[in-house]
Amino acid sequence: MRGHLIQAEEQTQLITIYRIDSGGVPTLFTSVSFDEARKMGLEKFGKLLGENLILDSPKLRDLFLQ
Repeated sequence: MRGHLIQAEEQTQLITIYRIDSGGVPTLFTSVSFDEARKMGLEKFGKLLGENLILDSPKLRDLFLQ
């Protein structure tokens, strides 16, 4: 895996995370509606977003879970 792409898609009102493979091809990882994110609040949503990225990234996961 190469990384992640996070998009705030205004038309669909979704915050979407894609995995980007070594060839640059995006694959849907997860999405959250703007309304759901707003209800969570900044701190809780930011924590959820960060944890999703860390746990889905082998090198980052190794930094925290060794």
